[in-house]
Amino acid sequence: MSEPNPPRPWYYSPTFVITTILCVYWAVLFYSTHTKLPPGMLPGNSDKFVHFTAYGLLGALLMALRASRGSFPWTSIVARWVVLAMYGAFDELTQLLVNRNADIHDWFADVVGAAIGIGIVSTISRTIHRPGRRSAGFVIEMGSK
Repeated sequence: MSEPNPPRPWYYSPTFVITTILCVYWAVLFYSTHTKLPPGMLPGNSDKFVHFTAYGLLGALLMALRASRGSFPWTSIVARWVVLAMYGAFDELTQLLVNRNADIHDWFADVVGAAIGIGIVSTISRTIHRPGRRSAGFVIEMGSK
């Protein structure tokens, strides 16, 4: 009879990995939104796509962190979107302190990007964690009996 596998260290858990990535990304995002960028660094004349993408990834990471702990109610999705919408407003307003401009259109791009990122991860997670989901011809039972 073979020996059971030893428990994996805590730092191998998906929750720890996602938390680490989220914290590093959020810190880099905050720094980059509060420093002057050299001219020509952003594509075109508009940075809306950059805002959309940055907050889309932030929303996806925030939702992935919650999804790494199992299924969740819809209120969890809304709560994360509200947090990111408020953070986006805070982010735009605090840019005034470092001689950058606050733009309502940037905030709209932040909010829409966050919603899309959260929506994608929520949809994937709900598909994976759906009770009674069929996989390879077998029924996967989720939850307790």
